[in-house]
Amino acid sequence: MYSALNMRPNLLADKRLNDSYWFIAIGYFNIVLPSFLPKSGDDASTFWHRARSAKVQSIKAAKSRMGVSRCREMAAERGARARIWAKEDDDKAAGIPNPPKPAAVAGPSKPKVPSNALMGLSLLGNLDGMYKHATFPEIKLHTLTTGSRQRSGGMLLFGYTFVDKLWVSFGYDEAGFEEKTVQTFWKNVIEAINGFLS
Repeated sequence: MYSALNMRPNLLADKRLNDSYWFIAIGYFNIVLPSFLPKSGDDASTFWHRARSAKVQSIKAAKSRMGVSRCREMAAERGARARIWAKEDDDKAAGIPNPPKPAAVAGPSKPKVPSNALMGLSLLGNLDGMYKHATFPEIKLHTLTTGSRQRSGGMLLFGYTFVDKLWVSFGYDEAGFEEKTVQTFWKNVIEAINGFLS
């Protein structure tokens, strides 16, 4: 799984950045867990062992000395990609055809990455601290809809607390997965959550 990392505590305050709601200060890191269950043993102990392992990996990513410099590099790369996509969108809206992609230059092949992240995980925490319910008593907030840019062939699982309830939502690329597989997966996730919380 890949997850986001809040980088705001590592940044200097800047009034220009605080004026915008669109200022994003995040990095990403991977949580690596085995994708199989042991043949024998207690499912609950396996679940909690993997939960502890995910927690340890998350803490290591958050406390890494390379975190800030790594996130700067990732931000530069994402910024360059975003500008290319924005230009393609602008050109398309203006009726300008996209130029053909240049032919790939043969060179040394990159080593194959051992695996890809199967799912994104976004643990937003307790959002009641952000939404000050008591400040606007006439407005009764009851649900929150999360939004994200879903990557092609990806899945994204959100978990957060809102209005004193645990919320879990799941998004995925419909073209990237068989519907039956996804529905079975989601049914099992809900059953596991209900089982471990009861």
